[in-house]
Amino acid sequence: MISLAEELALLAIEDDGAVAYTAGQAGFGMALIGACLVDLNGQGRLDADLTAVHILSRAPTGDPMLDLVLGEMSGDTLLSVEQWVLQLAPQVPTLVQLALTALVKRGILAQKESRFLWVLKERRYPVMDGREQKEAKLRIMSTLLGDDVPTPHDTVLVGLARAGGLLEGFLSAQEIHRLESRIGEVGGIDLVVRGVEAAIREDQAARARAMMLPMY
Repeated sequence: MISLAEELALLAIEDDGAVAYTAGQAGFGMALIGACLVDLNGQGRLDADLTAVHILSRAPTGDPMLDLVLGEMSGDTLLSVEQWVLQLAPQVPTLVQLALTALVKRGILAQKESRFLWVLKERRYPVMDGREQKEAKLRIMSTLLGDDVPTPHDTVLVGLARAGGLLEGFLSAQEIHRLESRIGEVGGIDLVVRGVEAAIREDQAARARAMMLPMY
């Protein structure tokens, strides 16, 4: 199965293969880190509660993105999701490159100069583990426009896409406003998503303080 982190990276690729402007926002990188934390949780490497992230195992996962994050988290210091997201922020450029490399190796994207083109024109993933999985944007739209209870994976996907500003890349401001209640209902319940949102707010507050407060 494609990882949550890889799917977030895909949301930053336009239909024509160009990189979406949303990838330039700080929130995108923090959402990507949050996705790695969720993926590590799913592989039994860590657990998180309201106060801290607990490392359960430092055994490599075989995924370069996840192993990079896990390696950076090694140590006895207990930090919250918000604190880890902020501390891991310098790793975002490397994580993005690892995600794109993985998507090319999986046969989902093909790099051509400054574009990442879909290998399958129908915008779907290759069959993996004998199963076909609908592409992330299509699943998000289906989730937001329907009444069905989404899978835990898609719940976090919607939440991180909202937190990272990625929904703006394929939904208009009017559509986001119209679907605001459903977006919050689906994507606002996960602990990691809330930690990412808190980290983004703190990062924005720090930038505001640096810009507005005079230096003496």
